[in-house]
Amino acid sequence: MKKILAFIPLICLALSSAAQDNPWQWYPDSNGAQDRTVVFADLVVNGSVVPLYDISSHYLVGAFIDGQCRGMAEVVTGLHSWMQIEVYGNYTNAADDGKTISFRLYDKASNTEHALTTSRAVTWNQESYGSPSQDHVVLSAWLNHDEAVVTYPARLTLSKLHDVQLKLTHANPQETVVDLSQVQLVISKGPNAWTVATATGSGLDWTLRGIAVGEYDYYVTYAGRQMPSDAGTISGKLIIPAEVGYENGWDWISTYMPTSYALVNPSTGDYLSTLNIDNNNKIIEIRSQQQALYNDPQSGIFGDLTELTAAAGAYKIKSTFEEKNQYTKVFNFGTAHGKNTRSVLVTQLQPGYNWINYPHEQNHTLDYLQYLLSANATEGDVIIGRDAFIEFTGYEWVGTLKTFEAGKGYIYYSANSEPANLNWGNYYLPQETIAQPQAQQVWQYDAHLYASSMPVVAVIDGVEDADRYSVGAFVGDECRGYGSAADGHHFFISVAGNMGEEVSFKLYDSVTGTYTDLSRTVRYAATAGSLKAPVTFNATQGIKAAAAETMTLAYSGGNITVNGTRMPIRLCVRDLSGNTVLTSDRQATSVEALPAGVYLVTVSSGSATKTIKITK
Repeated sequence: MKKILAFIPLICLALSSAAQDNPWQWYPDSNGAQDRTVVFADLVVNGSVVPLYDISSHYLVGAFIDGQCRGMAEVVTGLHSWMQIEVYGNYTNAADDGKTISFRLYDKASNTEHALTTSRAVTWNQESYGSPSQDHVVLSAWLNHDEAVVTYPARLTLSKLHDVQLKLTHANPQETVVDLSQVQLVISKGPNAWTVATATGSGLDWTLRGIAVGEYDYYVTYAGRQMPSDAGTISGKLIIPAEVGYENGWDWISTYMPTSYALVNPSTGDYLSTLNIDNNNKIIEIRSQQQALYNDPQSGIFGDLTELTAAAGAYKIKSTFEEKNQYTKVFNFGTAHGKNTRSVLVTQLQPGYNWINYPHEQNHTLDYLQYLLSANATEGDVIIGRDAFIEFTGYEWVGTLKTFEAGKGYIYYSANSEPANLNWGNYYLPQETIAQPQAQQVWQYDAHLYASSMPVVAVIDGVEDADRYSVGAFVGDECRGYGSAADGHHFFISVAGNMGEEVSFKLYDSVTGTYTDLSRTVRYAATAGSLKAPVTFNATQGIKAAAAETMTLAYSGGNITVNGTRMPIRLCVRDLSGNTVLTSDRQATSVEALPAGVYLVTVSSGSATKTIKITK
């Protein structure tokens, strides 16, 4: 929490001595020990910092362990002024060590006692919390709730990168109107990674979007005065856990968190029951590159995979969840900041295939990461996602993998004969605004049915304008994937399937809307083709035939009309002697200026040609 205020210097005044003139008495019990935990503190009452010169005249502050008063606050002056609380305890006494220290406030004006909340957890451990000049523990209480205009949730959990509505509560029935301009919401710590927006109306509706994993203090002010939470505290907690989602069927996942996710109960060694709710809702298998976990209908859960970690790289996970609204499930890794591990994220690569994690909390585009991924790459390196991939040309990455997603796993093929490092950059890269990709309507397939993805790099003879085409991959009549010409020449095709299957391919022309069978099949393997040695298909005759079937050439009312093609056209009109009498590049051409007679009309568009005879 932000430092609330610096106290002004004043004469030394012990609160414990001031208590002797007050009917309410707390008597600190040293518990027969000389050890101390020292707490340097600030006091906040009703949302406002209490100046040191007012504390002694209005309040007493006591520290308690298990209901016993173990210390009283003293106001100390020097270069800085502060409130110091020495909490008695015995380090050799297990009953004291690690115990939570609570604090209470005595209000002399109303002769009442109140619990104080702390800005962070304080336990007895013979250490110091804060120092005279900084990092004070903030002790707070709200005594006059009737003065509050609004309250807010003391604890709110957000799902990262999803909008959550925060509703403030109208706290004072006598306050009939909340002035929108007077309501402010403050998130007081954490990276600058929030979007906070007010809604229309009374100012009680807000929209929060959590960008970075962690726990953040927040509070609400009205007309500059801090409001209490619905639990009476002067601030609340925003909780953003790391949730790694996995979809029904096979998915590729990874974690960016420094903390591991245990799949077994640490006390019993048994696998967690959440892995197997019932026969229709369970995780069936999890694979890492080195370990595996299986959920057998007869034998139950077994294997050597006991936790999910970033160090293990990617995981392939197969699940089935038939519960309503349970298409996507999550592993909740908690709120520990990944930045605590290292400032620069480096993945070590061995020659050949490496199952790697994506270590960032945020999604990032290939364009944004290009300079990082290229720094130590070798020509021929390939990064494979579940349904897209890229290859390194020697100076840049090209392919269909346009965005790296947080929580997803990838496979890196290293063409280097020696171990190499992949530098992903700093943990908190700036957030990108990433456009949603357009849905693919031509090829329909379900990659979740299969654990593997085969990257195919191909070229197609007979294709002049590669961008107008896409390629679908098939095993029998089942579509298993598709690809496009990411560099204007090579087709990058991702194919889901099983080793040894025979894969055939079809070409789709987006201009004519036609499909053409390609000339060869490929046996399913780890990969097929590369930029240097692509798989070569021949589709020249099929493309010509398909284009010729869709293009039409007609003559009516003195006009020649061409339809069924979006490619540039060349129209030529000849007389029966073979002389060219008219040319055109328009889809509708008038022949009114020609003398009466018989003519041959030929139109060419791309690789298609058609000829008709007309009589004028």
